[in-house]
This record gives sequence, C-alpha cells and structure tokens, in this order.
Amino acid sequence: MNDRFSGAIWEWTDSVPRAGQVYTIAAMDYLPQWNTRTPVLSFLLQELRDGGDQAYYSAWRFEPATRTPLWETREMNPTHHPRRVPASH
Repeated sequence: MNDRFSGAIWEWTDSVPRAGQVYTIAAMDYLPQWNTRTPVLSFLLQELRDGGDQAYYSAWRFEPATRTPLWETREMNPTHHPRRVPASH
C-alpha cells in the first residue's frame, strides 16, 4: 500500500489508510484525482468511515489482501461441514 500523502490531505480528512493494515471497501466510485482531475477507481473504507469520514482513496494505493478473509474460514462459515472420520473400535 502507498501511504504517502501530500500535506493537503489534512484539509479534508482526519485519518488516512496506513501500510500494513487491512481495510474493507464500503463503497467504490470513479472520482477525479486531486492533482490531475483524471477519474480513477476510488474506495471509501469502512474502517475509516466509522469516524464519520467520507474520504475516498485511489485504488492504485492498495494491494489485494494475501490472507484469507475471516468470513471464508471454516470457523465463520456455517455452511461448511468438516469431513467426518469414523471412530476406530
């Protein structure tokens, strides 16, 4: 993740995404870059939105998560049934 921002960002938000953190995309939109005005895919992040922030961040700043999301694990997926192994007698 690219978490280097211009000092101007503090004029419109109180928090920014940080490298090494995992974020949930709450919404997506094509919005103009602040410096070029070229529309790019941008994300509103759930974890930063909770504080009332509505700032979108350019998709190019992020990499896909490499770990399995919690909702895909066996413990959190109620439709997953572990393979049953017969008990030995």
